[in-house]
Amino acid sequence: MKTAAASANHTVHTESSEAGSLSRRERSKRAKLERIKRAARGLFVRKGFDGTTTREIAEAADIGVGTLFLYAVTKEDLLVLIFREEFGLAVEAAYESMPPHPILEQIMHIFDAVISHHNGNRNLARAFVKELPFVDDGRHGIAELMSNLFGRMASLIDDAKHRGELKRNVPSTLLARNLFALYFHQVQNWLGGTTPTMKLCQAHLRESLELQLSGLRNPARGNR
Repeated sequence: MKTAAASANHTVHTESSEAGSLSRRERSKRAKLERIKRAARGLFVRKGFDGTTTREIAEAADIGVGTLFLYAVTKEDLLVLIFREEFGLAVEAAYESMPPHPILEQIMHIFDAVISHHNGNRNLARAFVKELPFVDDGRHGIAELMSNLFGRMASLIDDAKHRGELKRNVPSTLLARNLFALYFHQVQNWLGGTTPTMKLCQAHLRESLELQLSGLRNPARGNR
């Protein structure tokens, strides 16, 4: 088994190898994109998504507006780039410490990780929740991101069926989508102020997930 230090060293070595294989032009493009994302993120947090202009982002990133448009045509493009990165980091962290069972705890573990990450910057999270459902997915690839998440959640659901936790005829991907819809609703309530605290949001989410899963449990396993 790899130690944390060994894993970290492997990651650093891999990233160094990848960076070394890139041309100077590609390294420059990557660095510029990171600068743009940092600038956009800072402005979205400080001024809000609606209050930020592409010109301000370009100025904060120390580039021209025309250069910015080579990387992102709209503010929505930048928001999606930031969301994909932050959401992905939170989900990956959850999977690295995933409990072995039951399915309710596994799904809550994923959503708790994302909610806790959002709690670190609610202004940015509000922009995600408000804007992302309406972006042009044909260009932004949100469907691909969500399909990947639903696929991984469906695998957990499949494992729960094999363990006898859930009925065999449960449609795994559909259930994954339903569970995410419950998560998104509770997060909207929290970030919109209807639910006053993160802890209450998590409690309401657990209740909703439990209710969804209760009718899908394998009768042979009882209510365990």
